[in-house]
Amino acid sequence: DLARRTAEALQFAINKILYDDSIDDRVASWKENPSIVWETPFPKTNNAGGNSPLMEMKASQNFYNKLDVAILSAKAIESTADTGLVEVRWDVGAVWPNLWESRVLLTGTSLLSIRDDKDNNSITLLKQVDKLDGNKPLDIVGSLSSQLPPRFWDVYHIGMSPSAELDPRLTTLSPSQLSTSRGNKGILSSYTLSHLPPRLVTEPALVDTNGRFGRTAQALPNHGFTTAIKTLGPNKQQFVPVSPIEVSISKVEGQDGSLIKWTVPVPPEFASKAVLPLPVIEEGEDDEEDNASNDDASATSSANTPSKTTSSPYSSRNPNTPAPEAPQSLQCNYSLRPPRLVATLPYAGNPQDEEVTELRRQLYKQVVENDGFKPKLDPVTKRPAFFFWMNDAKACFTREGGLGMAVYEWRADWAKANEIGIELEC
Repeated sequence: DLARRTAEALQFAINKILYDDSIDDRVASWKENPSIVWETPFPKTNNAGGNSPLMEMKASQNFYNKLDVAILSAKAIESTADTGLVEVRWDVGAVWPNLWESRVLLTGTSLLSIRDDKDNNSITLLKQVDKLDGNKPLDIVGSLSSQLPPRFWDVYHIGMSPSAELDPRLTTLSPSQLSTSRGNKGILSSYTLSHLPPRLVTEPALVDTNGRFGRTAQALPNHGFTTAIKTLGPNKQQFVPVSPIEVSISKVEGQDGSLIKWTVPVPPEFASKAVLPLPVIEEGEDDEEDNASNDDASATSSANTPSKTTSSPYSSRNPNTPAPEAPQSLQCNYSLRPPRLVATLPYAGNPQDEEVTELRRQLYKQVVENDGFKPKLDPVTKRPAFFFWMNDAKACFTREGGLGMAVYEWRADWAKANEIGIELEC
């Protein structure tokens, strides 16, 4: 209860400053002790309060084009009758004030010493110690420097969307991050080893029976969206693009088809909301309508189409191939993705290309057989957990409605923009 009260009170205090959100009387009020101790890698300005985290955040709004802070989780370390020690995990997103408006993302944790006054429904911050994720938890310059230069494909497609917020990947790993993997990357190994910090994600999923040629995994499914984004006209909306979109495909035990799951990181601007919307899924009604319309269309086609079949020059599908079947078991949820250790190889194609199977074998041989890493197994199939990163795709969020649009960019094959990966024990 202490962890929940602390996270709620802090997030509401942040939202009041950044978004002018209204205060909920049921949530504890957040206060800062006048003699607060604050240890942080973030710069301090004396005229903004010096040791006041909230006042420093408020002053930072004058520098950044946009600033967002989300509390993702909280864990009570110690607790007494009226005091406690709570660790909170946060994401900080910002739009840098440069010409191309670089979008940066910092992830980390804060250890909070607090006093809990339940009688007055308030929490007072006594001490705060901030740490960034990675081997250098105090190196704010190093964490920012790689995100500020213009990225080639963002500039190439500048008219399609703003710069994307990239899911952080830590490629310089500490011994603790490799402690349970028992592996050691070889000199001749061509894969990239990365550690991913915990993130809030949305995960639409479905069961697909159309196989590789249905190409279902190449685009986010309709039931994953919770709003629509207006990009033109006087009422056009501001949105946050995030990348990559992760796709995983696994066998469904006891039935035909494959389980396809998309994993999309949620930007801090949207994650800061107290309540996150879920899409409305009416699978039964949709299936009946689709089947009825397909039957009508088939009957009309049979009556009006000559016996000789011709293919459209704009379609790659064989005209003799039956129409794709509707997906089954539509699902969508939010979850806090745990920390992950992954190995990836670059690839120029799409998730359901035939070449993906061979690249998975190559990746498994390099990572597991040659270098000794232990693969993480799917809890249902007990097979290695492979995935596909669509770096050429951006999922776009608004704070009000959530996921409302996806942008799919063209990228040259020589760039090998996408990645095939395997998850490892960490």
